[in-house]
Amino acid sequence: MYKVLLVDDERMILDGISMIIDWESYGVQLTGKAMNGIEALEFIEKDPPDIVITDITMPGLDGIGLVSKTRERFPAIKWIFLSGYSEFEYAQQAMRYGVRHYLLKPCNEEKISEALTEVVREKKEEDEANEYMQSIQEEALKLHHYEYEDILKKYLIYPQLSEELELQIKEIMWKKFKQPICFIVFFLEDLKEYLSLQTILEKYSLDHEDKELIGTIVGESVVIMEPFTSTTEGILKQYHQRLIRETGQHITTIISRSFTVDELLLFEFRLEHAIAQSFYASSCDFITSQNWINYQGYNQKQIKIVDIDKIIVLLKKKDISTANEFIQTFCEGLKDYNIEPKAAKGYFIQIYLLMMSKYHSNMEENRIEAITRMEDFSHIQQFQQFFHQLFETLIDQQQNPKRYSKVVKQMLECIEMELENPPELSLQWIGNHCMFMNPDYLGKLFKKEVGQRFSSYVTNVRINRAVEIIETEEDVKVFELAERMGFGNNPQYFSQLFKRIKGYTPSEIIKSYD
Repeated sequence: MYKVLLVDDERMILDGISMIIDWESYGVQLTGKAMNGIEALEFIEKDPPDIVITDITMPGLDGIGLVSKTRERFPAIKWIFLSGYSEFEYAQQAMRYGVRHYLLKPCNEEKISEALTEVVREKKEEDEANEYMQSIQEEALKLHHYEYEDILKKYLIYPQLSEELELQIKEIMWKKFKQPICFIVFFLEDLKEYLSLQTILEKYSLDHEDKELIGTIVGESVVIMEPFTSTTEGILKQYHQRLIRETGQHITTIISRSFTVDELLLFEFRLEHAIAQSFYASSCDFITSQNWINYQGYNQKQIKIVDIDKIIVLLKKKDISTANEFIQTFCEGLKDYNIEPKAAKGYFIQIYLLMMSKYHSNMEENRIEAITRMEDFSHIQQFQQFFHQLFETLIDQQQNPKRYSKVVKQMLECIEMELENPPELSLQWIGNHCMFMNPDYLGKLFKKEVGQRFSSYVTNVRINRAVEIIETEEDVKVFELAERMGFGNNPQYFSQLFKRIKGYTPSEIIKSYD
């Protein structure tokens, strides 16, 4: 509803007009009355109206003076002038200020209503036009924003910058940023759905509308490029804490050092290196450029692998606490030596595979699935939790050997008997030829009792059988193993899968027996 200010130095006219007009029926509200231009000016400055109906001749500050003093600051106000016959020529001076509506006194309700209707119509048309122009501008800004976001994403993903991309980065820096920039990375530790990342990106953009920034989503991280100042880190630390409280997410925030245009084009910022900074950090940590670690690879420091035999003895004694201490000490050593996360993951996978090879239990673990999980870990604490749970499971299996239903026992016997009969060994074949039961039902029952899919179980058993063949048969060849274990004419894939499960290739085992 539009706001109306009524101004006249005659009290009778002022009160009369305010009472005879049904303001709300025209979509307006009478929000103020003033008896001269000075009062009207004060009212306009405190609560700007949309429409002013004013007498033209008033003591102190007349209607023309009121328009001239307010037109520049409040150009959207619509004016309706009230004037006598003798003031008609004087009223025409208001035309130079854009005033188009003036009524001759005495004016009745009908004339005022007509003028008010016309002014309201004009206001609505102008508002609609302004809204349309604003939407056009917003769409243009969005298009610009998407272009910037696309360029930033390319910069973060591409291993090398093309000449075209370098020019686009330079253009961004010159247009949007007048100073060095930094990168802010919000890394989600657990929930990594795209919608969660999108929510964080939108929230940060809205909370920092006053900043020139570019944001995008890459993988499981939100990446922001924005100007770097002396207060950036302090402000961001407070925002990091508030973001965790408001979203309920486990978020690590990482801020880079500042970069110039030339440094950006030298590709001195690597997103994967920034994310890796969270590996040895605590959950929901805030990491500044001063805390960044210069990681070392495999060969930089000698890392002593955990004594697997001692851990196995401890687990046999059900001493899970001391077994966990071995893993804890190993984790601290990795951190002290600044071993890069990729190398650290390799060590943990090696420990896992050695342990599962040496520990004899009834546990039918899915090693491929376990390794895939470990490769996705982003914090060293996750490895500690993984081994703690593994130790608990092994002890539980030791105390409570797993018992299978008659159907699953028969399936396991079929697998053992048909292991070197690759073309036939499938869930479909076992259902139709061994068990005479629905294969889908058998698959669900097998997964429920054994804890892994039928195909994954068969793959693990085949790799274990391949190791037994290498240990007992002389002059065995890798391609022969691949064929006998159901991998046909693809010994390379067989070797890759073998290494993924065991931690070493079949060739390496064969050589060790030569």
